[in-house]
Amino acid sequence: MSTEKSLRNITVNSPCLADWDQMIGNDQVRFCEHCDLKVHNISELTRVEAARLVERSQGRLCVRYYRDATGRLITSESPHRSHETSRLHQIGRRVSRLAAGAFSATLSLSTAVAQNSMSLQKNATYSGRTQTPANSTSGSTLIGTITDPNGAVIAGASVAIFNESTNLSLYTSTNDAGEFRFDGLASGVYNVRIEAPGFAPTEAATFLSANGETHIDRSLSVATIEEEVTIGSGQTETVTMGVVAMVSPSDPFIKAAQEDNLEEVSRLIAGRNVNLRDPSSHTTALEHAVENGNREMTQLLLVAGASVTLENEAGVTPLMLLSEDATTDLVWDLINAGADVNHKDNSGRTPLLSAASTNNVEALKTLLDAGANVNSRNKDGQTALMRAASEGLINNVRVLILAGAELSDRDDDG
Repeated sequence: MSTEKSLRNITVNSPCLADWDQMIGNDQVRFCEHCDLKVHNISELTRVEAARLVERSQGRLCVRYYRDATGRLITSESPHRSHETSRLHQIGRRVSRLAAGAFSATLSLSTAVAQNSMSLQKNATYSGRTQTPANSTSGSTLIGTITDPNGAVIAGASVAIFNESTNLSLYTSTNDAGEFRFDGLASGVYNVRIEAPGFAPTEAATFLSANGETHIDRSLSVATIEEEVTIGSGQTETVTMGVVAMVSPSDPFIKAAQEDNLEEVSRLIAGRNVNLRDPSSHTTALEHAVENGNREMTQLLLVAGASVTLENEAGVTPLMLLSEDATTDLVWDLINAGADVNHKDNSGRTPLLSAASTNNVEALKTLLDAGANVNSRNKDGQTALMRAASEGLINNVRVLILAGAELSDRDDDG
C-alpha cells in the first residue's frame, strides 16, 4: 500500500474528547491516563513515518491529526503548516516519564556524545560500573539511585562526576534498578551531573570522605519545552483524536475495488451504477482503482461509464489520486477519457500539484506532457515545485525545473 493511500484510508469513528495538553509526553506521542493508551500525533511525523506507523499497527492505535479542506492529512512537511493566516499555538511539550524510562533503558551513550555534551574525559564504561583510575590509591565510593517525580526508577540515566582539584572526569549510566556506582575515588569535592532523555538535568557538588561510601539519591523533574507550532486557521485547523479505524466501504462493489479485487469487481459490475459514492467511505470504485494503480480495473470501470470528472466533496477528481503505483498508461487512460489536467479542487490544487507530492516521476512527466500548467498555484500560492521540494522528492524537483517551473516564485508566506 502506498503512503498516500494508507493515510487516506484512516478515520476515527469515535473521536476522543480527552485534553491533549493535559497528557504527559512530547509533541509526537503522549500517554492518555483516561484510556491507558499512547496517543500518536501523526501530524508531527513525515508522511512516510505516519504511514509506516499506521501500517505496522494495522489500525490498532490511538492518534491525533490535522486535516486540510481536501481531507488530506497534514504532516510535518506539509506546506499547509505555514499558511499566511496561521495563528500560533503555544503547546507545552512535556516529555513522558514512562516513555523516557522505556527508551532510556535501551540507550547507551557513546564516548563521543558524552564528551561533546558534558566535556568529559575518557575513563568510562557503559554497563553501570565505572573503571577505577589507574593512579588511584584510595577507596572512596559514590553510589546512588535516580528516580522520576513519582518515585519510579530511571534506567539508562547518564551520571557524570568531575573533581576540579585532580581534573578527573568519569561517567556511567544507571542500571535497570536506576542505580549507579563509582569505586576507587580519591576523597574530595565532586561535581555530580545527572541527565536522562525527557528530564531536566540536575547538577550539585558532593563531598567524598577518604575510604568511605557516599550515597546520593536524585529525583529528576520532567522537562518542559515551550515551542511555537504554526497551524493554519480555517482549512487546516480541523483536529481529530481517537482510535484509528481503517475506512471500509459498506457497498460490496466499492469495497472490492478498495481491496484491489479485480475478479470481484468484474463479477459485480453488471447493472451497477459505477459512479455510486459509498455512504460510509464517501468514495467511488474508480477512485480506489486509481489509488491502487490498477489499470485493468480502471479500464473496466471507464468502459462501464465511470466518470473521470466526478468530484468528491473537496472537489478532488480521480486524476488527483495518482499513487506511487500509477503507470504512465493509467494516467493516459484517464486523460483520454476526458480528465482535466488543470482542474482545481476546493483548495486550488491541480493534478500536477497533487502528483508533485507523490514519489512517481513518470506520472508527473505524463501530466506535463498532457499540458499541465507547471506554475499553477493553489489558494496558498504554492506551486508544484514547492510541494515537491517540501516532500524532498528530488527527481520530481528536477522534472519540474526542466519543464519550466519558476524558481523565484513565492507563496503567500513569502
